[in-house]
Amino acid sequence: MKNFEEMSNYLTIPSSPCEAGKGLNWGLVTNFYGKSLPTDYMMFIEHYGSGEIGGWLTVLNPFSNNTYINLLHQFAPILSSVSTLKEEFPETYPFPLLFEPGGLLPWGISIDGDIYCWSTAGVSGKWKIVVLGRHSEPEEFEVSFTSFINGLLNGSISCKAIPQEWAGGDIRFVPYTP
Repeated sequence: MKNFEEMSNYLTIPSSPCEAGKGLNWGLVTNFYGKSLPTDYMMFIEHYGSGEIGGWLTVLNPFSNNTYINLLHQFAPILSSVSTLKEEFPETYPFPLLFEPGGLLPWGISIDGDIYCWSTAGVSGKWKIVVLGRHSEPEEFEVSFTSFINGLLNGSISCKAIPQEWAGGDIRFVPYTP
């Protein structure tokens, strides 16, 4: 995948990724959600494993032993928080939640409490990105997972929830240690 190769130019793939998903059962993850996750996300987990991008963004990993960054363990608490926001601010958070048509499925969190999701309308490889910033209005991006990460790193995508230093900066992926 071209976008994945481009991303690896910005983020060096760790030589010893922590909790990488290679050879693990993605079918269990698909069964859990009732839909297949985007291929580029699965490639990310298979090559990078658990870790943090730029000291800011953690991509949730369904194979992590750390429940705080495990995609399967965190999606319910995260969606519960989003549900509360929807109730309190329906005009700001009009998004359906997972298991509703086109519902949000969180895939990442920031150290500042921002939530990164897919809007699951349509085919998984075409899901748009929805960013629920803790200190900013929600934003939507009509790009794939890797296109979003690439755009943040090369400065072609501006997201209010991402530190300005990211655009064109020396951003690294730091694997977590078990």
